[in-house]
Amino acid sequence: MGEIKHGAPEIPNPLRVFMTFESTGWFDTTQEQKEKEILPQLHEVLVAWKENGSELLGTFDRDILTAGHAGPVNWHACFLYNIPNLQTVTNMTHSFRLTGLDRFFRLEASIGRPFFLLENNR
Repeated sequence: MGEIKHGAPEIPNPLRVFMTFESTGWFDTTQEQKEKEILPQLHEVLVAWKENGSELLGTFDRDILTAGHAGPVNWHACFLYNIPNLQTVTNMTHSFRLTGLDRFFRLEASIGRPFFLLENNR
């Protein structure tokens, strides 16, 4: 293995964005609200994100060994995206406010970069 250089992080293009998704008001709703209102609206928003130039890299749902509120990690699921620009990230988080989904879910975006030792060729 040759010399490994580790300089200042560079902002990637596209942006590498880690989104955490927490169920908040979800637990105060009825099964009928979940199935007829909330889940269809959430699905519509997530499908619309496919049209904004973002690339979904992966998802992770913690529900196999958890139930109820998110606890100390403060999220139930996460999404990893490559997103073209900061305005698109903002538009994605705003879509929860715009549709009222922020009453049931909390969405937070963090911007990072690919880990240089594993993805240095991208």
